[in-house]
Amino acid sequence: MEMKKRHCKPDEYTYTILIRMLGMKGRVDEFLMIFDEMIANGCTPNLVAYNTILHALCKHCRVDKAISIFDNMINKGCCPNQFTYSVLLEGLAAAGQLDKTDQVVRLAKRFMNRSIYGFLIREVSKLGHVAEAHKLFCSMWDDGYKADRNAYVTMLDNLCNAGQIKEAIDLFNKMCESDLKIDSAMYNIVFSALGKTKQLSLIYTLYEQMKQAGILPDILTYNILISSFSRAGDVDGVCKLFNEMDEGACTPDVVTYNILINCLGKNSELDEAHFRFKEMQEKGLNPDVVTYSTLIECFGKLGRVQMAYALFEEMSEKGCYPNIVTYNILLDCLEKDGKSNEALNLYEQLKQQGLTPDCITYSVLERLQSGSHRPLRSRKQRSIAGWVISPLSPK
Repeated sequence: MEMKKRHCKPDEYTYTILIRMLGMKGRVDEFLMIFDEMIANGCTPNLVAYNTILHALCKHCRVDKAISIFDNMINKGCCPNQFTYSVLLEGLAAAGQLDKTDQVVRLAKRFMNRSIYGFLIREVSKLGHVAEAHKLFCSMWDDGYKADRNAYVTMLDNLCNAGQIKEAIDLFNKMCESDLKIDSAMYNIVFSALGKTKQLSLIYTLYEQMKQAGILPDILTYNILISSFSRAGDVDGVCKLFNEMDEGACTPDVVTYNILINCLGKNSELDEAHFRFKEMQEKGLNPDVVTYSTLIECFGKLGRVQMAYALFEEMSEKGCYPNIVTYNILLDCLEKDGKSNEALNLYEQLKQQGLTPDCITYSVLERLQSGSHRPLRSRKQRSIAGWVISPLSPK
């Protein structure tokens, strides 16, 4: 090195820059030698230096060496920051060794606190490792740290998404008994999980508990609840919640109406569904592609193909353009009603609109050619923002 020839002694900043440059080039053995030289020459690595070499090691899957240097860092009294833990977690995850997270926590025991635990729980959860996040959550309690809001919400969300409803309810009850401020977002997580498993009685109990606690349901709460009752086929429950919402301070939005119309239509309440369709427009809400597609399907299934086609034309006139799902629904309606020419014309139209036919489109076309009138394969419902809307939602 030219510095050495000129008898200039490198300091920790120089060494850190060298380590970063060598790490970027993948020259692992060389930057490790530089790091050893740095220590041998009496330079004490600071947080930036440690983070730099840990990042370089983890980037090149040398996680065991990274943990060894992390141990050295702790013994030297250098306090890790969130970047340090983030680098280690990403390295462990990439190497398939995220189970070593508890080893990292044990090594950093003297510097652990509630904030760091919360950060680790969130990061491990983002990496999709619920079991490891739960272990961290338990370790936090064992170490005498009460969970903060973010840690609680993260774990609640993890358990609900994993389908561990009993554990989620137990945790939620523990949250309610603590000094933590419970809000609608926490209830919404639980409502959504219970709705997916159609546990309406428990939803109702928690909803009453929520109101008694003075926590006002928001638009997302109502949409989740209405969707849950709709999924279970409880039309009366859906209408009761909708009316409660409509009469209160929380105004229904397009998503609310979509869920309501879908529920009514799928339960043979088509006139009421169409009434609600008109009502939402009177209130200044513009139906979207989900609204129209839902009604088109409902009218089509009852053989009212002319009305279905009229809605299809109306949506385009109002600037709401049909997607491939909408076209598939109407194609199916026309095919089953024996209107083959109209169906073929509609197929040509969708291609002119630049839409790509999918497997369902081709299935209807095959039936047109064969003269078979098998039912259209239904699409699976998809969760959006915590609630389930019509299965006719666009991709």
